[in-house]
Amino acid sequence: MGNERFESRSVTLNSLRDEQQALSRRMLLALQLRDLEAQEALRRELEEVASQIERFLTGRF
Repeated sequence: MGNERFESRSVTLNSLRDEQQALSRRMLLALQLRDLEAQEALRRELEEVASQIERFLTGRF
């Protein structure tokens, strides 16, 4: 998952937020299923998307 997606000019704030919302829904399901492995993987993905959003908003992409 890294910065390769972020380097593309097609990335928008809306697409990042959509991805964040989708990951959040998957996290809720993982919590309901008590899937600790999935929760940890999703937590890392959510942190990366949040970081990308922050860089996008501050113009450091």
